[in-house]
Amino acid sequence: MLRTGIIFLILGLGAFILPLFGIQFKLFTVFGKIFGGGETFVEIAFAGIGAILVGIHLFKGNKDKSSAA
Repeated sequence: MLRTGIIFLILGLGAFILPLFGIQFKLFTVFGKIFGGGETFVEIAFAGIGAILVGIHLFKGNKDKSSAA
């Protein structure tokens, strides 16, 4: 779950940062064509899902370590 969360975070946050440099992920341009310019919502969704997955992994890891002691 951690690796998938990190990948989603990189995709979501990278999609916000890369247009500042004149570059964009081709994956998100497809969403823009499908939803009529709604690619920002997809970027937020990817970053949010990634943050949730990383958070679940971190909290699950802390819980497992505390119960082992």
